[in-house]
Amino acid sequence: MTSKTGSPPEKPAGKDAEKKLPGKVQDVNIALRRAYESAVDETIPQSLLDLLNKLD
Repeated sequence: MTSKTGSPPEKPAGKDAEKKLPGKVQDVNIALRRAYESAVDETIPQSLLDLLNKLD
């Protein structure tokens, strides 16, 4: 998506930029970041690893 000037809109980057966002948007960003980090930190069940090894 581009702005009226034809250049791409500026996107906030990083946690410092998060502080400049409106309260509700900031809350959603924080919640999404926590959910993502939680999912990344989950361990993979051994049964799934065994299944994946059978595909090799």
